Amino acid sequence: MKNILLVNPRGNIFGKNEKMSNFLQESEYMESFKLLWSGPNLGLLTLAALFPEDWECTYIDENYRSIDSTKEYDIVFLSAMTQQIVRAYEIADYYKAKNIFTVIGGIHVSTLPEDAQHHVDVVLSGEAENVWFDFYSDYCKGSCKKIYIPKKNTVYQFEIPLIPRYDLLMDYNYPLITVQTTRGCPHNCSFCAASKVFGNKYRRKSNEQIIREFTLVKKLFPDRLILFADDNAFVYTSLSIELLKQLEELSIRFIAQVDISIANKTELLKAMAKAGCQWVVIGFESVNVNSLYELDDINWKYKQSKNYPALIRSIQSFGIGIYGTFIIGLDCDNINIFQDTAQFIIDNQLYSANITVPTPLPGTKMRTQMQEKGRILDYGWDYYTLWDVVVKFTNFTKEEIEDGLVQLYKKINSEENIKKRLAHLKQLAKNRNVVLAEK
Repeated sequence: MKNILLVNPRGNIFGKNEKMSNFLQESEYMESFKLLWSGPNLGLLTLAALFPEDWECTYIDENYRSIDSTKEYDIVFLSAMTQQIVRAYEIADYYKAKNIFTVIGGIHVSTLPEDAQHHVDVVLSGEAENVWFDFYSDYCKGSCKKIYIPKKNTVYQFEIPLIPRYDLLMDYNYPLITVQTTRGCPHNCSFCAASKVFGNKYRRKSNEQIIREFTLVKKLFPDRLILFADDNAFVYTSLSIELLKQLEELSIRFIAQVDISIANKTELLKAMAKAGCQWVVIGFESVNVNSLYELDDINWKYKQSKNYPALIRSIQSFGIGIYGTFIIGLDCDNINIFQDTAQFIIDNQLYSANITVPTPLPGTKMRTQMQEKGRILDYGWDYYTLWDVVVKFTNFTKEEIEDGLVQLYKKINSEENIKKRLAHLKQLAKNRNVVLAEK
């Protein structure tokens, strides 16, 4: 038997910009914003599903509780995003100094495995299912490599029917539980590393497997909101409609990350509403059409942008709210971007919004481009929160971005706009009731 510690390291979720973090912490109207950043570490739970049955696991999310340093473990596994990685290395260094075997994975080390190897015994790069069995075999022999990278052209197709270890979350009061049904994204946006780490082709679990996961989550957490933790859910329309019709029977409430194209899929939207979809997260990225140009490989969002208002109304007509995500401070933006973004959010009655600044995360085209131009400032990884300034802007000072971002959030969350949002939510409920009444 092995005693295993799984750690989701503490992160700077709301950034180090005091004006921004103070506003987010104090605002009672930012709950949906906080909600999206409050879920469990699904990577660790999936990895734990691969462990031998006699490995005893303890899951610690440092955003909720502290690690008990008096306890001894055989192996410590960590998984971290970029803004968590400094803390992850601190934990790894501590346990490694005690001669406890340390392993790290996650999207950050998958893009920079060589950096991580100095802090741990083993780095698992990429999807765990592609490297776990080689690592475990070597571990049992006592001859592990420093870095495990998936074999070239190896693509995991969900052939192993894993169910993440949701039972490890029973002592946590997470406001939402995450379920992943697909991996991969073809858009290859300049600010995102998902296509590099998970590939540019969609891979999907079977409906049978997805239903098993949702059924377990419903059993363990009967009243919890569920997030489809996919970069883009419901791409395969027919399969998704079949899935959603089965989910109706579970009486769940869920949110999902999608793209704006669902607005043209009437039967899908109807099935989403009936299955319990409360709102969807859509990456609009910018209200400045010039900033959208070349933001993704095929200018997909650039081409969609002129139709955004009509497409938004289509989704809302089914009683589904829209949570928009935006990046302000892109190279074609000017000082009007703050007012223009606020007005777009208000005019289109978005449920809420996540507004960030350009952040050249490891593995992204944005990072490569900004490195070549010498535009990355000398900050550590713990500043890569999406709300802290880590680059030189074309048309803004650091202070203009920081102050403008806070004022933008305050404007869309003013008392007047909150009242309008509440009225819109009531209308969404009426729209949903109409859909639910249909046979």
